[in-house]
Amino acid sequence: MGGVGGEMPPTARPPVLRMLAAFLARRFRACFARGVFRPSLALVAASLLLACLSCGGASSPAAPTGASPRPSSLLVGAHYYLWFPSRFEGGRYLRARLDPAQKPLLGEYSSSAAAVVERHIAWAADSGVDFFTLDWWPGNPNRNAVIEQSFLAARNISWIRFCIFYELGALGYDAGSGATHFDAATVERFLSDTSEIAARYFRHPLYLRVEGRPVIVLYITRTATGRFAEAMTRFRARMGEQGFDPYVIGDEIYWTVAREDGTGDAAEPQRGRIALFDAITAYNLYDPTRRTQSGYGASSTLVSEAHSLYEFYRTVGRKPVVPVAMPGYNDRAFRPEAGHDAIPRERAAGSGEASFFARWLDHFALPLVDARLRMLLVTSWNEWSEDTAIEPVAPSFATATDRSASGSGYTQGYAYAGYGTRYLEVLREKKAAASASSPPRADR
Repeated sequence: MGGVGGEMPPTARPPVLRMLAAFLARRFRACFARGVFRPSLALVAASLLLACLSCGGASSPAAPTGASPRPSSLLVGAHYYLWFPSRFEGGRYLRARLDPAQKPLLGEYSSSAAAVVERHIAWAADSGVDFFTLDWWPGNPNRNAVIEQSFLAARNISWIRFCIFYELGALGYDAGSGATHFDAATVERFLSDTSEIAARYFRHPLYLRVEGRPVIVLYITRTATGRFAEAMTRFRARMGEQGFDPYVIGDEIYWTVAREDGTGDAAEPQRGRIALFDAITAYNLYDPTRRTQSGYGASSTLVSEAHSLYEFYRTVGRKPVVPVAMPGYNDRAFRPEAGHDAIPRERAAGSGEASFFARWLDHFALPLVDARLRMLLVTSWNEWSEDTAIEPVAPSFATATDRSASGSGYTQGYAYAGYGTRYLEVLREKKAAASASSPPRADR
């Protein structure tokens, strides 16, 4: 990874190299989809592709087109994690357990490496990602410090915007009850954390704003019980005293949520809690108990049921909704004891990596973009543990074989390919098409 910091972003490469990189990527995908693969030729092609992706000198590259989107354009965000290399340790993620392994194109990197952050920003800006949500953890100052030490220190930080993704569950989520209970101490901790976040980031010139208001995303608010309403009321008042009026997006949309009064779960939106936010979203719609939603997207109920769920929340909650875009889900290498069924990256057998992601964008995320807040969030840029990452992977042929005792314990027999930059290409294409025309009808 030593030379990453001096690489050119894709738009700064000479046209011939961009054309060659695109051609090689297309040939890889075509061969993998047909199952045609010659290792010797593939090695040469992969080397050429990587050379094209990284070619350039040590000078700071020019900003890609579209790095500063118009206020009226579709805002695309991606959830970005700063917990590497610790999260790579032990190879507890699907791509490391495949045979052969398919690791990130940058290797098992450190989030503290400026060269890595700069490459991520360049890739994101070139593919239509307007901002990253950066995870911020209660009680973990060392991890949170990476935001300033590495991310905000990137030489090309001006190419992208950012906002804070507050890990609310770290305040005391209880898996048994499915609730994050707010007592007096939790309220004070929340207020202390958000005051620190505001002081550190809200005035940053590249901090994401909606209508001039700094955006903060609160994770799994759908689990918040107890004195959460008090916490939010005091938060709003304290922010006002500091000269801020935050735009708060709550992670509320899910199949079952904690009742506001703490008396168990409900399948209905909790109106009082939703009223505390400016907009609502879902970080992830995967539910292991809904077996008809797993497996190939072409035969599952996930897209149609997720669309209905979002419409339900939009109608009942009366708040703007922020659609989530998911490329798939597989946490079987990270949580092997749970035995969760996977949502493969292919929509159907042989349809290729990113075919499910493309369908999800066309028939769920883009049609549900809210006129009141033209935004969607991708889960995720680099959450490798749950295999939701769209960050580039080293190119390789598709495999359904893994390193489990059965040879398919992690993949469940689904094929996964080293997709290169395919997800970024799909996102760029879909965003451009959505900006040029009305979105397609959603699946029903």
